[in-house]
Amino acid sequence: MRIFLCLTAAVAPFCLSAAQINSDFDEVIVTAERRSQNRQTYPAKIDILTSERLEEIAAVHAAESLNSVPGVHIHRGSGVEHLTSVRSPILTGGAGAGSFLYLQDGIPLRAAGFSNVNGLFEAQMELAERTEVFKGPGSVLYGSNALHGLVNVISPEPDNQIKFSLMGNEDGYLSFAGRAASTEAVISVAIADDNGFRDYSGYEQQKLSIRLDEKFGEWDGSWQLAFQNLNQETAGFIQGVDAYRDDAIRFTNSNPEAYRDSKSARTHLKLSRKIGTDQSIQIIPYARWTDMEFLRHFVPGQALEKNGHWSVGSLNTFYGSNFLLGFDAEYTKGFLDEFQNNPSRFSFVQGEHYNYSVKAVTLAGYGEYDFDITPKTKLSFGARAEYVDYNYDNLTDTGTSGRFRRVDDRSDNFFVVTPKLAITHSLSDALTFYGRAVRGARAPQVTDLYSLQTQQAPGEINSEKLDSLEAGIKCQLGDINIEAALYGMEKRNFFFRNANGLNVTDGKTSHRGLEFSAKWRLSDFIEISGNLNLADHKYNFTDIVSSGSSSITKGDEVDSAPSIFGHAAVKVTPVQELKLEAEWRHMGDYALDPGNTNFYPGHDVMVLRGQYQVSDAISLFARVDNLLDTKYANRADFAFGNERYFPGRPRTIFWGMRSGF
Repeated sequence: MRIFLCLTAAVAPFCLSAAQINSDFDEVIVTAERRSQNRQTYPAKIDILTSERLEEIAAVHAAESLNSVPGVHIHRGSGVEHLTSVRSPILTGGAGAGSFLYLQDGIPLRAAGFSNVNGLFEAQMELAERTEVFKGPGSVLYGSNALHGLVNVISPEPDNQIKFSLMGNEDGYLSFAGRAASTEAVISVAIADDNGFRDYSGYEQQKLSIRLDEKFGEWDGSWQLAFQNLNQETAGFIQGVDAYRDDAIRFTNSNPEAYRDSKSARTHLKLSRKIGTDQSIQIIPYARWTDMEFLRHFVPGQALEKNGHWSVGSLNTFYGSNFLLGFDAEYTKGFLDEFQNNPSRFSFVQGEHYNYSVKAVTLAGYGEYDFDITPKTKLSFGARAEYVDYNYDNLTDTGTSGRFRRVDDRSDNFFVVTPKLAITHSLSDALTFYGRAVRGARAPQVTDLYSLQTQQAPGEINSEKLDSLEAGIKCQLGDINIEAALYGMEKRNFFFRNANGLNVTDGKTSHRGLEFSAKWRLSDFIEISGNLNLADHKYNFTDIVSSGSSSITKGDEVDSAPSIFGHAAVKVTPVQELKLEAEWRHMGDYALDPGNTNFYPGHDVMVLRGQYQVSDAISLFARVDNLLDTKYANRADFAFGNERYFPGRPRTIFWGMRSGF
């Protein structure tokens, strides 16, 4: 808090006297309320990756772009896989799937209780016009899974242009992304083929998106259809002390049989119309379908899991000049089948582990009201009430098998109310303070409830709740944009898996952090930017088990939760046609296990980028990942008695071409 107050006192006088506001500072966001708002005056920390920035990064994986956002760090797994952190530790299992909300154009990619821990690979980031990241519990429009934050990938609007890009690298990676648009329609395609830098680690992925905008009388309509297909050979963890440093190990794959195949499709129709001069209504019916099959290479026994679901629902919001009211409804039917062909290993036994289907109904009502306390101060308060009902049907015999417990058919329901209170005070067009007191909550994931272990009893899991306090400043000091946010969060009923792979159903954690970001346009030729993230994630309970690495003592650091990380970049434009950028990414050390007995030391990685505009229609670009060829780990943990790593890619050159007309 002292750091934040000192920072505020230092920059406020300069921001008050700023003479001009540049375009970066006056950005528009759409995620918070599914309508356009000024980012500067909205009382939350929302960061934007613009189309220009996404083109500069030219990411082949979501982590490469999102890790430049304050408060976010994503551990890349094999192929398109990942684990996410947004103001949180890196979370796995049900916690990893259910703590972050992934959206495409404001629509969740998956039903809340059926989320995917690797959910971003289903988003169409390669085709995005922009991506917005909301940190902390979401607004009243978002319920389960909008706990630590949300990521909204926004598709391009019809612009009567044709654009495409080609990219490759020295390891055999090749991708194409393009779109063709009229004044009313857009068709977008993305194709990627990667051999991988480790043995048997390639993948092929295809994405298609269609958008059609049309007017129906007084209604503005926008229909979208999206499809994704993935066929991936999956490289498993390498194991052993500092294995990521060993050239004889880090390029190998001890699980050549592992794979992930996935398909998903979504469609929605966004209908909106004005009512009078300052009111409007928005109705968004949608449907989705997913189907996935993968080998659980990361646990002993390596069972084959098949899962999927289909959903229909509608998001309905009425907007006034200073209020909103809404009602959402969704019906989902899903399934999961987990079978181990391999011989029994420890408590991971051969044969059927789980086979069940679940029907789910989610109903939610919400409202928010804003009013001016003074001409410069606005107060906003609201709440969301959400009801979730699961109807579970066991499709195999009940009882226990090894560590796996299969229970009789049952129904479970959950009801949560999440209040929101926020205040914004604008001292000038260049300086805004804000504060938020919000609660986030999520009903358990279906796998939390019904993929039980022998030490668990059915029905013992409660909704996870997170209470958050946040204070922030948004300031422009001449050509310098500065933002800082200080947050504190308390979470209870935290469901996670310890280092022995055992479920803990009633954990408690506390989270404190400071995010600072700045961008300084020194001249027309040079720009520097970066962010610094200081965080303290602690277990707030004691859980003593047989293994010291799995035992938790109140006050221990949460594993996979670095206390410091960030990045810095310098952009240079020596001539109008040429852009150059050097980026430094820093990851601090973090504990690998709940007992804080093993640690990853952290790493620093450099990236170089360049782009040359050959003509109005053609540009060439290139980048060097891991310029200094640092030996580091994208993902490090400790489980089943071993240090485990996903090694980082060695120095690699990517190159490509873009065209637009």
